[in-house]
Amino acid sequence: MTIKGLVVHFRRDSDDHEAERTIDALVMIKGVSKVSPIAVGYEDDVNRQRVKRELRDKLLSLLDDE
Repeated sequence: MTIKGLVVHFRRDSDDHEAERTIDALVMIKGVSKVSPIAVGYEDDVNRQRVKRELRDKLLSLLDDE
């Protein structure tokens, strides 16, 4: 398999200082030519809330079945 790039997702949002350190570290990896940050938007919060709600609903349905 041959790849030309990767998409990396973080577990949580990073502040500017932490993001800059991460970008610097990624650029140091052999073969990396570009690292571009993606700003957090309202869609991210909406998606997180949706996932939390879906997980909560699944857990509650499991508990109700017993």
